[in-house]
Parts: sequence; structure tokens; C-alpha cells
Amino acid sequence: MLEVKDLFKKFKNDDRMILENINLTINSGEIVGLLGKNGAGKTTLMKIIAKTKRPTSGQIMIDGKDIFQHDGLLQDVGIMIDTVYFDHLSAEQNLKYFLQVNQQTQYLKNIDQILELVGLRHTKNKKAKDFSFGMKQRLSLAMCLLIEPKLAIMDEPFVGLDPNGVKTLIEALKKWVKNRKISLLISSHQLNELEEVCDRFVILKNGHLRAINLNKMNGLKIIVDRNITEEDAEKLKYDYSIVERIEGDSIFIKETVDNYNDLLTTVLTKYTLVKIDKPQEDLYDAFDYYENKGGA
Repeated sequence: MLEVKDLFKKFKNDDRMILENINLTINSGEIVGLLGKNGAGKTTLMKIIAKTKRPTSGQIMIDGKDIFQHDGLLQDVGIMIDTVYFDHLSAEQNLKYFLQVNQQTQYLKNIDQILELVGLRHTKNKKAKDFSFGMKQRLSLAMCLLIEPKLAIMDEPFVGLDPNGVKTLIEALKKWVKNRKISLLISSHQLNELEEVCDRFVILKNGHLRAINLNKMNGLKIIVDRNITEEDAEKLKYDYSIVERIEGDSIFIKETVDNYNDLLTTVLTKYTLVKIDKPQEDLYDAFDYYENKGGA
């Protein structure tokens, strides 16, 4: 469905690469979460895929065709990036106008259902200028999904929403996207916003994109009072198969481990325990661990 191949991007008068050798494949019906801190380049990557920016080099392929070499390939792509709508129109009127402008009036039948799905059916004649921020986000989501796209691209759809707003959008995505087997690339800087929706995750950091296996992040982390020596680290990894990796003063234990007392006892013969923690907050640090694991 979507393939990003050897993509590089830098801006004019800036020698720094914003995106460097990005490779990503999204198959039909697959939902991929794009994680990255603010400023990591997520929006730039998505705007290139949406053809509103050009790459410095590389290709964006949809169904095997380069979008910059062929016209009309984004006809079946829903985009939620800096969505444009008209403040003087209601939600329903915005959706109708959107379909008319894009000559896709065959999807007029979806308007009532999509408004119900995103929680805007009750707004009736209320103009978009009087919408709350969350309501505007829901309207953007409705415009993205209205045409039943083969592929949807959503940049930080949950930003600025309260927990109820996030829950509404997640439920809408699960119902509409999953049922119609829509391929989806959805970005966020918050993992917990995407866990319920996505099939897999990639992380963008320092211009590089890598796949992340969250199973390796869902175990435990033993933190001791000082860096573990290289000799001790090698022995612990050899003696205990539950050890995923050792970094500095931290020992990462694999998921679904129930009994790690023997390991802990051994560690505490030489080191002092600081705490035992969940390693979720180290998601971006783990990027370096996967740096040599290949593309996404």
C-alpha cells in the first residue's frame, strides 16, 4: 500500500538533515503508530507523504507508483494535517462542501454516520467558528475518514484533547478504520494514546526512523547505585536468559517474567538496589538499542 524508500529531507539554507534514510512500509489494513517527541520531524514526514512538501531525495510509493511522478494517487488518501475548513459553515455543510470540491459526492451518504461516529451529530446548524478545540479536531477526523480512504494519515489527532475527547476519537478510529481495513499512519508523542489502536510502532529520533518492539519495553527495569561493569553485564546476560539488555546502571528484564529473585539476589551481592521500575519512560532511549536492527 504505502512505501517510503530511502527518504532524505533538509530545508533550504540548513545543512542539517531533518529526515535521513527513512524507510517505511505500511501494508493494506495495517495501522502503524509514528512516535516521536515534538520537533522530531513527524509532521515533515507526513507532509511529504501527503505531497505538500517535497523530499530532498527518495520516493513515496502508493500501490507501487511514485506520488511525485504520477497524478491522482492521493485520491483515495485521507489526510488529517492542518485541516482546512470554513468557520461560517456547520460540520455537515463543511463535509458536503469538501466532497463537492473534491468531486467525491458519492460519499454524501456517509455524512450522517461519520458525524455520529465523531460525536458531532448534535451540533446541527452550529458554525465551526463556535466549536471548541476538541470539536474542531473531531471535524478534522470526519473529513479525513469521510471518503473511506484506502490510506489515512493523521498528525497528532489527540493533541490538546481531554481524556474524554481522546476516548471518543480512539473509539471512532477503531470502528471506522478497522471495519473498513483502512491503512493508517498516525503520529503522536504519547505512546499511551496509540496503544489501543495500532498494530505496530516506529519511532523517529534525530532524523532516523526505527521499528520498536514494545514487548521488550513492557518488562521490568532494575536500577542499581552505579554503572554495571562490562564483565558483570556479560556474566548476567549469560547466566540469566530473562535479561534483555544492560545499560549503565539499569538491567532490563523481558516481558512476562514472574520470578526474577535469583537474578536480583546475584546483582545485590555487588550492587545496591535503587529501585525496580517499568521501563516505559525509556522508550526513546531504547531507540539506540534498535539502531542497528534495520528499517521499519
